Amino acid sequence: MKTANMNFKQKTVLEEMDMRYSQRYQYDDKRQAHCDTVEDLALSWLRERYGTIKKSTYSGYRYCVNMHILPLLGTVLLKELKGDTVLAFIEEIQQKGLANTTVHSVSVVLKSIMKYGVQTNLVGRELLIYCSVSSRRRESRVLTVQDSIRMKDYLLEKDTVFSIAVLLCRGTGIRIGELCGLKWEDIDFSSNIITIRRTISRIPNPDTSDGQPKTVLYIRTPKSHTSMREIPIPNYLVEPLHKMRGRKKQYILTGREMCTEPRNVQKKFKTILRHCDMQDCNFHAMRHGFATACLEKGIECKTVSSILGHASTRTTMDFYVHTSIRQKQGCIDAVN
Repeated sequence: MKTANMNFKQKTVLEEMDMRYSQRYQYDDKRQAHCDTVEDLALSWLRERYGTIKKSTYSGYRYCVNMHILPLLGTVLLKELKGDTVLAFIEEIQQKGLANTTVHSVSVVLKSIMKYGVQTNLVGRELLIYCSVSSRRRESRVLTVQDSIRMKDYLLEKDTVFSIAVLLCRGTGIRIGELCGLKWEDIDFSSNIITIRRTISRIPNPDTSDGQPKTVLYIRTPKSHTSMREIPIPNYLVEPLHKMRGRKKQYILTGREMCTEPRNVQKKFKTILRHCDMQDCNFHAMRHGFATACLEKGIECKTVSSILGHASTRTTMDFYVHTSIRQKQGCIDAVN
């Protein structure tokens, strides 16, 4: 039975820690791949990237290629590929009713494929200007102050490991995957600091051979070097966390050396919303709310960005900060 469990774990969990972010494929201008169609070029591009980037990133690229690019452009001969063809593809993708982020991702992947084609002398450089697409990122819902306080009171009263862990996200802005990857060894109770060392997600299985599952649970280092960070624990959570403290190698959410995954946390979070009689939102709304609340209180953007694990303050300002009606009122009143 023990062997069977180990095999199950190996098939469904992929762990890839301490991957070097500087690892990149270096193009050889003298080398030219044998490609006749866009499909040949796209698959060659994917092969070159396999093993040089994180598996979650590779899976996302492969999904964009297989689901969006090949069905529309795959059979086009490279020698017949023109700017008008690329523009027509972009327009069709935009009209499919896809999320703005998906449209943007597809255009980014297509541009990377075309850059590869340019560097291997398979397509003309002029095609690159046709691959970009402008898309407006939809603002995510931010928890109101009233909702946030109501949730805090409810979760403190529940006083479970899961409820305290959700409050940790509310009070630090850590991502759902980072919460799933948090172990007791990542908490230093002498300094009351948590260290983000890993994140967990479910991705399409890079191994597509027969008998393999379609998806795997992926345990890896955070998305960038700035995401590996130290964060102070909110004072009101220090005592509850210390009281619930488990063994070092145990994941906080499960109390075992086997982790849970974001979709399970998301389901439980929805239950919390119903109990608190709150409007539906996803788990990420707490991260948005944390960033917005910090900046509304005048905390320096650089500090907030560091806590969130962003590579630059621009990311914080562009994607996680929302102008509240109170800020708008203050602006209007300042003119009077």
